[in-house]
Amino acid sequence: MKSNTPYLRIFNILLTIVAYGYLVYRLVSFTNYDLFIHHFQTVNWRDYIYLVIGIILMPLNIFFESVKWRELLKKVEPMTLIQAHQQVYFGFVGAFVTPYRAGDYPARATLLKNKSLWPSAIGMGLVGTLAMLIVQLIIGVPCMILFSNNQVDIPFIRIIIALIVLVILMIVLPWIIHRLSKRKWTNQKLRQVFISIASMRLTQFMKVLLWSASRYFIWGLQTITILAFCGVVLSPLEYIIAIPTYYLALAFFPTLPIADIAIRGSWAMIIFGVFTSNIVGVALAVTIVWVINTVLPMIIGSIVSRLDFPNTKIAIN
Repeated sequence: MKSNTPYLRIFNILLTIVAYGYLVYRLVSFTNYDLFIHHFQTVNWRDYIYLVIGIILMPLNIFFESVKWRELLKKVEPMTLIQAHQQVYFGFVGAFVTPYRAGDYPARATLLKNKSLWPSAIGMGLVGTLAMLIVQLIIGVPCMILFSNNQVDIPFIRIIIALIVLVILMIVLPWIIHRLSKRKWTNQKLRQVFISIASMRLTQFMKVLLWSASRYFIWGLQTITILAFCGVVLSPLEYIIAIPTYYLALAFFPTLPIADIAIRGSWAMIIFGVFTSNIVGVALAVTIVWVINTVLPMIIGSIVSRLDFPNTKIAIN
Protein backbone atom coordinates (compact mmCIF):
# COMPACT_ATOMS: atom_id res chain seq x y z
CA MET A 1 0.00 0.00 0.00
CA LYS A 2 2.43 2.64 -1.15
CA SER A 3 1.63 6.33 -1.13
CA ASN A 4 0.03 7.44 -4.40
CA THR A 5 1.63 10.87 -4.44
CA PRO A 6 5.35 11.67 -4.68
CA TYR A 7 4.96 14.28 -1.92
CA LEU A 8 3.77 11.70 0.57
CA ARG A 9 6.54 9.33 -0.44
CA ILE A 10 9.09 12.08 0.18
CA PHE A 11 7.41 12.96 3.48
CA ASN A 12 7.50 9.34 4.65
CA ILE A 13 11.15 8.99 3.68
CA LEU A 14 12.07 12.20 5.51
CA LEU A 15 10.06 11.10 8.55
CA THR A 16 11.94 7.80 8.60
CA ILE A 17 15.30 9.58 8.29
CA VAL A 18 14.41 11.87 11.20
CA ALA A 19 13.32 8.87 13.28
CA TYR A 20 16.60 7.04 12.68
CA GLY A 21 18.55 10.23 13.33
CA TYR A 22 16.82 10.60 16.66
CA LEU A 23 17.48 6.94 17.46
CA VAL A 24 21.20 7.42 16.76
CA TYR A 25 21.17 10.48 19.02
CA ARG A 26 19.57 8.45 21.84
CA LEU A 27 22.10 5.65 21.41
CA VAL A 28 25.04 8.09 21.46
CA SER A 29 23.72 10.06 24.45
CA PHE A 30 22.80 6.97 26.50
CA THR A 31 25.19 6.69 29.47
CA ASN A 32 24.15 3.48 31.23
CA TYR A 33 25.59 0.86 28.91
CA ASP A 34 27.71 -0.46 31.77
CA LEU A 35 24.57 -1.32 33.76
CA PHE A 36 23.10 -3.19 30.80
CA ILE A 37 26.31 -5.09 30.10
CA HIS A 38 26.74 -6.00 33.77
CA HIS A 39 23.15 -7.22 34.08
CA PHE A 40 23.22 -9.29 30.89
CA GLN A 41 26.53 -10.85 31.98
CA THR A 42 25.41 -11.71 35.51
CA VAL A 43 21.75 -12.64 35.05
CA ASN A 44 20.85 -16.31 35.42
CA TRP A 45 20.39 -17.91 32.00
CA ARG A 46 16.97 -19.21 33.09
CA ASP A 47 15.78 -15.62 33.55
CA TYR A 48 16.23 -15.00 29.83
CA ILE A 49 12.90 -16.75 29.33
CA TYR A 50 11.26 -13.63 30.82
CA LEU A 51 12.99 -11.43 28.25
CA VAL A 52 11.95 -13.77 25.43
CA ILE A 53 8.33 -13.70 26.60
CA GLY A 54 8.45 -9.90 26.80
CA ILE A 55 9.70 -9.68 23.21
CA ILE A 56 7.15 -12.21 21.95
CA LEU A 57 4.34 -10.19 23.53
CA MET A 58 5.22 -7.17 21.37
CA PRO A 59 3.69 -8.56 18.12
CA LEU A 60 0.61 -9.58 20.12
CA ASN A 61 0.39 -6.01 21.40
CA ILE A 62 0.55 -4.71 17.81
CA PHE A 63 -2.02 -7.31 16.72
CA PHE A 64 -4.64 -5.99 19.16
CA GLU A 65 -3.91 -2.40 18.13
CA SER A 66 -4.18 -3.35 14.45
CA VAL A 67 -7.53 -5.10 14.94
CA LYS A 68 -8.73 -2.02 16.82
CA TRP A 69 -7.49 0.29 14.04
CA ARG A 70 -9.24 -1.79 11.39
CA GLU A 71 -12.45 -1.70 13.43
CA LEU A 72 -12.21 2.07 13.77
CA LEU A 73 -11.71 2.60 10.03
CA LYS A 74 -14.12 -0.01 8.67
CA LYS A 75 -16.61 2.73 7.65
CA VAL A 76 -13.88 5.13 6.50
CA GLU A 77 -11.66 2.85 4.43
CA PRO A 78 -12.04 -0.95 4.81
CA MET A 79 -8.70 -2.74 4.91
CA THR A 80 -7.15 -6.12 5.53
CA LEU A 81 -5.54 -7.03 8.82
CA ILE A 82 -2.13 -6.97 7.13
CA GLN A 83 -2.72 -3.43 5.88
CA ALA A 84 -3.85 -2.39 9.37
CA HIS A 85 -0.60 -3.81 10.76
CA GLN A 86 1.37 -1.83 8.19
CA GLN A 87 -0.31 1.45 9.13
CA VAL A 88 -0.01 0.83 12.88
CA TYR A 89 3.70 0.00 12.59
CA PHE A 90 4.36 3.13 10.53
CA GLY A 91 2.49 5.12 13.16
CA PHE A 92 5.35 4.29 15.52
CA VAL A 93 7.72 6.13 13.17
CA GLY A 94 5.63 9.31 13.44
CA ALA A 95 5.09 8.89 17.18
CA PHE A 96 8.80 8.33 17.80
CA VAL A 97 9.82 11.89 16.89
CA THR A 98 6.80 13.99 17.89
CA PRO A 99 5.76 15.41 21.27
CA TYR A 100 3.07 13.41 23.07
CA ARG A 101 3.17 10.83 20.22
CA ALA A 102 1.10 13.28 18.16
CA GLY A 103 2.51 11.99 14.87
CA ASP A 104 1.08 8.48 15.31
CA TYR A 105 -2.27 8.84 13.52
CA PRO A 106 -1.10 11.33 10.86
CA ALA A 107 1.66 8.86 9.92
CA ARG A 108 -0.89 6.04 9.66
CA ALA A 109 -3.13 8.23 7.50
CA THR A 110 -0.36 8.74 4.92
CA LEU A 111 -0.74 5.05 3.99
CA LEU A 112 -4.48 5.28 3.28
CA LYS A 113 -5.45 4.60 -0.32
CA ASN A 114 -7.80 7.60 -0.37
CA LYS A 115 -5.65 10.42 0.97
CA SER A 116 -8.63 12.78 1.27
CA LEU A 117 -9.93 10.64 4.14
CA TRP A 118 -7.07 11.50 6.49
CA PRO A 119 -9.21 13.85 8.68
CA SER A 120 -11.69 11.01 9.26
CA ALA A 121 -8.84 8.63 10.07
CA ILE A 122 -7.42 11.06 12.63
CA GLY A 123 -10.90 11.48 14.12
CA MET A 124 -11.20 7.72 14.50
CA GLY A 125 -7.72 7.65 15.98
CA LEU A 126 -8.85 10.09 18.65
CA VAL A 127 -11.74 7.73 19.44
CA GLY A 128 -9.22 4.92 19.84
CA THR A 129 -7.14 7.06 22.18
CA LEU A 130 -10.27 7.85 24.22
CA ALA A 131 -11.10 4.14 24.46
CA MET A 132 -7.64 3.34 25.82
CA LEU A 133 -7.87 6.24 28.27
CA ILE A 134 -11.21 4.92 29.54
CA VAL A 135 -9.65 1.49 30.10
CA GLN A 136 -6.72 3.09 31.92
CA LEU A 137 -9.10 5.11 34.11
CA ILE A 138 -11.39 2.22 34.98
CA ILE A 139 -8.46 0.02 36.00
CA GLY A 140 -5.99 2.67 37.07
CA VAL A 141 -8.11 4.93 39.31
CA PRO A 142 -8.89 2.23 41.92
CA CYS A 143 -5.26 1.10 41.85
CA MET A 144 -3.99 4.67 42.22
CA ILE A 145 -6.29 5.17 45.21
CA LEU A 146 -4.89 2.01 46.77
CA PHE A 147 -1.37 3.21 45.99
CA SER A 148 -1.96 6.66 47.52
CA ASN A 149 -3.39 5.09 50.66
CA ASN A 150 -0.69 2.40 50.78
CA GLN A 151 -3.24 -0.05 52.10
CA VAL A 152 -4.90 -3.30 51.06
CA ASP A 153 -8.48 -2.47 52.11
CA ILE A 154 -10.36 -1.12 49.08
CA PRO A 155 -11.94 2.34 49.62
CA PHE A 156 -15.21 1.57 47.82
CA ILE A 157 -16.76 5.03 48.27
CA ARG A 158 -13.97 6.91 46.52
CA ILE A 159 -13.78 4.33 43.74
CA ILE A 160 -17.52 4.64 43.15
CA ILE A 161 -17.29 8.45 43.06
CA ALA A 162 -14.43 8.31 40.54
CA LEU A 163 -16.33 5.90 38.31
CA ILE A 164 -19.50 8.03 38.52
CA VAL A 165 -17.52 11.04 37.29
CA LEU A 166 -16.13 8.90 34.45
CA VAL A 167 -19.63 7.73 33.45
CA ILE A 168 -20.89 11.35 33.41
CA LEU A 169 -18.02 12.34 31.12
CA MET A 170 -18.78 9.42 28.81
CA ILE A 171 -22.43 10.54 28.61
CA VAL A 172 -21.72 14.22 28.05
CA LEU A 173 -18.84 13.87 25.56
CA PRO A 174 -20.89 12.25 22.73
CA TRP A 175 -23.43 15.09 22.99
CA ILE A 176 -20.63 17.67 22.69
CA ILE A 177 -19.15 15.86 19.67
CA HIS A 178 -22.59 15.64 18.04
CA ARG A 179 -23.11 19.38 18.46
CA LEU A 180 -19.68 20.14 17.02
CA SER A 181 -20.35 17.90 14.01
CA LYS A 182 -23.53 19.88 13.23
CA ARG A 183 -21.79 23.22 13.44
CA LYS A 184 -20.90 25.04 10.22
CA TRP A 185 -17.12 25.07 10.16
CA THR A 186 -15.13 27.19 7.72
CA ASN A 187 -12.46 24.50 7.87
CA GLN A 188 -14.09 21.48 6.23
CA LYS A 189 -11.31 19.11 7.26
CA LEU A 190 -11.93 19.93 10.93
CA ARG A 191 -15.64 19.35 10.36
CA GLN A 192 -14.79 16.00 8.79
CA VAL A 193 -12.94 15.02 11.97
CA PHE A 194 -16.00 15.70 14.14
CA ILE A 195 -18.38 14.02 11.71
CA SER A 196 -16.28 10.85 11.73
CA ILE A 197 -16.25 10.80 15.54
CA ALA A 198 -20.01 11.42 15.72
CA SER A 199 -20.63 8.49 13.35
CA MET A 200 -19.26 6.03 15.91
CA ARG A 201 -21.96 3.66 17.18
CA LEU A 202 -22.06 2.20 20.68
CA THR A 203 -21.62 -1.40 19.51
CA GLN A 204 -18.56 -0.43 17.49
CA PHE A 205 -17.14 1.55 20.39
CA MET A 206 -17.60 -1.43 22.73
CA LYS A 207 -15.50 -3.53 20.33
CA VAL A 208 -12.84 -0.83 20.37
CA LEU A 209 -12.91 -0.87 24.17
CA LEU A 210 -12.49 -4.65 24.13
CA TRP A 211 -9.39 -4.50 21.92
CA SER A 212 -8.02 -1.61 24.02
CA ALA A 213 -8.47 -3.67 27.19
CA SER A 214 -6.74 -6.63 25.51
CA ARG A 215 -3.76 -4.46 24.62
CA TYR A 216 -3.70 -3.04 28.15
CA PHE A 217 -3.54 -6.58 29.54
CA ILE A 218 -0.55 -7.32 27.29
CA TRP A 219 1.18 -4.15 28.55
CA GLY A 220 0.78 -5.36 32.11
CA LEU A 221 1.95 -8.90 31.41
CA GLN A 222 4.92 -7.59 29.44
CA THR A 223 5.90 -5.24 32.26
CA ILE A 224 5.81 -8.11 34.76
CA THR A 225 8.07 -10.32 32.62
CA ILE A 226 10.65 -7.60 31.98
CA LEU A 227 10.68 -6.58 35.65
CA ALA A 228 11.29 -10.25 36.53
CA PHE A 229 14.15 -10.39 34.01
CA CYS A 230 15.69 -7.36 35.73
CA GLY A 231 15.40 -8.94 39.17
CA VAL A 232 12.35 -6.96 40.33
CA VAL A 233 9.85 -9.44 41.73
CA LEU A 234 6.73 -8.17 43.52
CA SER A 235 3.73 -9.88 45.05
CA PRO A 236 0.62 -10.30 42.84
CA LEU A 237 -1.19 -7.55 44.77
CA GLU A 238 1.76 -5.18 44.40
CA TYR A 239 1.82 -5.79 40.64
CA ILE A 240 -1.93 -5.14 40.47
CA ILE A 241 -1.52 -1.83 42.30
CA ALA A 242 1.76 -0.57 40.80
CA ILE A 243 1.43 -1.33 37.07
CA PRO A 244 -1.97 0.35 36.43
CA THR A 245 -0.85 3.30 38.58
CA TYR A 246 2.31 3.64 36.49
CA TYR A 247 0.49 3.58 33.15
CA LEU A 248 -2.17 5.97 34.41
CA ALA A 249 0.56 8.42 35.45
CA LEU A 250 2.10 8.19 31.97
CA ALA A 251 -1.34 8.77 30.39
CA PHE A 252 -1.89 12.02 32.27
CA PHE A 253 1.72 13.20 32.12
CA PRO A 254 2.70 12.51 28.48
CA THR A 255 6.33 12.78 27.52
CA LEU A 256 8.44 14.66 25.00
CA PRO A 257 10.73 12.57 22.77
CA ILE A 258 13.92 14.07 24.18
CA ALA A 259 12.91 13.27 27.78
CA ASP A 260 10.86 10.12 27.19
CA ILE A 261 13.07 7.61 28.99
CA ALA A 262 13.89 10.01 31.82
CA ILE A 263 10.24 10.74 32.58
CA ARG A 264 9.19 7.09 32.29
CA GLY A 265 12.08 6.10 34.54
CA SER A 266 11.24 8.76 37.11
CA TRP A 267 7.60 7.66 37.37
CA ALA A 268 8.63 4.00 37.54
CA MET A 269 11.10 4.63 40.35
CA ILE A 270 8.55 6.68 42.29
CA ILE A 271 5.79 4.08 41.97
CA PHE A 272 7.65 0.76 41.97
CA GLY A 273 10.11 2.14 44.53
CA VAL A 274 7.35 1.91 47.14
CA PHE A 275 7.41 -1.88 46.78
CA THR A 276 11.05 -2.65 45.99
CA SER A 277 14.53 -1.35 46.77
CA ASN A 278 15.90 -2.55 43.42
CA ILE A 279 15.71 0.85 41.74
CA VAL A 280 18.44 -0.05 39.25
CA GLY A 281 16.40 -3.05 38.11
CA VAL A 282 13.34 -0.84 37.69
CA ALA A 283 15.31 1.65 35.56
CA LEU A 284 16.67 -1.18 33.40
CA ALA A 285 13.19 -2.67 32.96
CA VAL A 286 11.73 0.67 31.83
CA THR A 287 14.48 1.07 29.24
CA ILE A 288 14.08 -2.49 27.93
CA VAL A 289 10.29 -2.10 27.66
CA TRP A 290 10.86 1.17 25.76
CA VAL A 291 13.19 -0.59 23.31
CA ILE A 292 10.75 -3.48 22.77
CA ASN A 293 7.55 -1.44 22.49
CA THR A 294 8.86 1.72 20.82
CA VAL A 295 12.17 1.21 19.03
CA LEU A 296 11.51 -2.24 17.53
CA PRO A 297 8.06 -1.30 16.13
CA MET A 298 9.55 1.92 14.73
CA ILE A 299 12.25 -0.03 12.88
CA ILE A 300 9.69 -2.54 11.58
CA GLY A 301 7.39 0.33 10.56
CA SER A 302 10.12 2.02 8.55
CA ILE A 303 10.55 -1.21 6.57
CA VAL A 304 6.96 -2.37 6.03
CA SER A 305 5.78 1.10 4.97
CA ARG A 306 7.60 0.55 1.67
CA LEU A 307 5.79 -2.74 0.94
CA ASP A 308 2.66 -3.10 -1.17
CA PHE A 309 0.14 -5.55 0.25
CA PRO A 310 -2.80 -6.84 -1.83
CA ASN A 311 -6.28 -5.87 -0.71
CA THR A 312 -7.26 -9.45 0.15
CA LYS A 313 -10.07 -9.56 2.67
CA ILE A 314 -9.26 -11.26 5.97
CA ALA A 315 -12.24 -11.59 8.27
CA ILE A 316 -11.71 -10.72 11.92
CA ASN A 317 -15.00 -9.96 13.64
